[in-house]
Amino acid sequence: MDFSRVFIALAVCFSCVRGQTCTPIQVAQGPFSTTVPSYETRTHPFTPSGYWGSLAAPYPTNAFFTNAAMNETDNFPFVPIPYHMRATNEGLEACSPGRVAQEQFIMEIYVPNIHLVSTESTTRVISRYDELSFTLDWTQKGGSASMRAPVVRGSPYITMEYKGLTPMLKTIHAILLINGDGTQDRRVTGTQFLIQFNNGQVWKLYSLNGPITFQWVDVNTMRAMSPFTGTLRLAIVHKAEDVVALDAGAGTYPVGGDVSYSFSSCSDGSTRGNIQFNWITQGGSPSDLLMLALPHHMDSIVRPNVTLAKRYRAMKGRMTGIIGSTWNLQETFTTISWTAPRPINPSMRADILTALNQDKYKRAGSFATYWNGKELAAMGRLALIADELGETETAAFIRDRLKTDMDTWLLATNWNKFVFDTTWGGIISESSMHNVYADFGLGWYNDHHFHHGYFAYAAAALGKGDHAWLMSRKQQIVNLVRDFANPSKLDGFFPVTRNKDWYDGHSWAAGLFNYGDSKNQESSSESVNAYYGVYLLGEALGDRHMSLYGRLLLATEIRSVHKYYHIKSSTDIYDSEYSTHKIVGVLWSGKVDYTTFFGSLPEYIHGIQKLPFTPISEQLLEPDWVAEENVVATQINTRTTPPVSDDWKAFTVMSSSIVDQQNAWTQAKRLRYFDNGNTRTNTYYFIATR
Repeated sequence: MDFSRVFIALAVCFSCVRGQTCTPIQVAQGPFSTTVPSYETRTHPFTPSGYWGSLAAPYPTNAFFTNAAMNETDNFPFVPIPYHMRATNEGLEACSPGRVAQEQFIMEIYVPNIHLVSTESTTRVISRYDELSFTLDWTQKGGSASMRAPVVRGSPYITMEYKGLTPMLKTIHAILLINGDGTQDRRVTGTQFLIQFNNGQVWKLYSLNGPITFQWVDVNTMRAMSPFTGTLRLAIVHKAEDVVALDAGAGTYPVGGDVSYSFSSCSDGSTRGNIQFNWITQGGSPSDLLMLALPHHMDSIVRPNVTLAKRYRAMKGRMTGIIGSTWNLQETFTTISWTAPRPINPSMRADILTALNQDKYKRAGSFATYWNGKELAAMGRLALIADELGETETAAFIRDRLKTDMDTWLLATNWNKFVFDTTWGGIISESSMHNVYADFGLGWYNDHHFHHGYFAYAAAALGKGDHAWLMSRKQQIVNLVRDFANPSKLDGFFPVTRNKDWYDGHSWAAGLFNYGDSKNQESSSESVNAYYGVYLLGEALGDRHMSLYGRLLLATEIRSVHKYYHIKSSTDIYDSEYSTHKIVGVLWSGKVDYTTFFGSLPEYIHGIQKLPFTPISEQLLEPDWVAEENVVATQINTRTTPPVSDDWKAFTVMSSSIVDQQNAWTQAKRLRYFDNGNTRTNTYYFIATR
């Protein structure tokens, strides 16, 4: 994803569609920095597998496909959507998943429906990747023949390019019919094959380079009669009438995708981010490309050419077919910055000031990156609240202490200092490099945007009031942002947007862990906080590109959180057995859980999707959803066995203030203690600015 260009034409196009007078924002795009990271270098004890082929650091540690590279043996599935797939040393295995819905989870069930392989023995590697795809290559052992699978997000087809290998299709099901004929042990020749299984599934196989002859070997196998050079594509057929659209789109196939962006300023006062997906195609005309869009795409895509509306069901809802190789998506940016968009309620101001005079002594006492990051950010919140209250001396007092606590990390003087890992390409902590469990797996690239996002927010809050300090630590702070929000391939030290999944819209927290349900993210609100931190840091630095880019990351994250984490009565994405909870605990590639990684108490599940509370929480916690979710959360807070602890109760009280400020204020006054990333001052402030 090379963002060195400015897409003026794209911005103009969006403005025309939306009926506004919009002008492009001329801002230099590219990396935030290309300098060597300022932290000591280390070599990671966990080395990339041979499946990464000739690819080198920085690696996309949190990309949707890393399961394909994490084991030296056949591994767990990855989910390009709508299929689940598994890379084997023989070829590409694919599943159109089943679905099980219960009160505590919804799970897509992996069954190896189709296995596209060759009769020859092969070895595999990943040969390339981008923000919307990756490519698997298989090479004949002892020979030069090969096959290649471009795995592209949202493709309704499974694609395999053969060069001199003999194709074979295998299934665990019984093949009942091929093109309507159930005669087994025969040869079938053609360019299209309609294949019916005994599990009720119907698949269509296309040969794009002329006829191919298969031997229907047995009930589970079709094998080509000779080596083949050409492209085969497979698609599941959900309804007979879908065949027309699938036939029309089969000839053009994607081999990758480029994501680009631009910004525009509009006459209604809004600032907009314009995102373009440019699918790279082969075969037929790019204008005939058929891809599938998720529900959040359909809410922001401009003038889509729609077909196969809501035919394919994924964990994130019904998908819609879009024809054409370019998608234009638009986001309107938040206007919330440092403070809430309305002043403090005068009747509550004195209590906030009293709390501030007690909380101003808060320190960041832990040398664990997550816990310390939360505490640093909480101190930053106190400084900003003091600014708003006009308490200049208190704000300076807090910032002086915050500088001391931040510098132990930025200057690498504590025992768990930040280091730069040259093996994978990222900033981790000393202890987490040697212990997979330390710092919640930071060394194995888990939760980077959560941890570093807190530091970015704290640095922004500190720097807003002390620009000299901010500029003196700019390199160290920007390095942390580069780790999780690098916008450009021209930065050779970090992957592009490590955690952000541009197709899914939200981020993935899990890094170099091989999970059966593929990628996951627990705390959607902490991912929002990370990109809010990038936005504010750009503001504090006077870096317009960083500020706008942070707002773009923030807007896409919030859109997907609203769609896939917050469950409203009006949505049909999740089954009724699960949706009564009103919230997702852990979102996986192929599952949603009503739990957390640290416990199953409901206050954990609801609270982890809300913390930390900052001004941007107003946009994250939309009032119509809060009105529904608050019914569940309030019932949780009244539980007596075991009682809900005050630190978790505070998050429900704060969110409830969006729909009932006065009652929330009464409840907040009864709280005795708060989460280490929260304070009484911040709790009162949030409620008082509803």
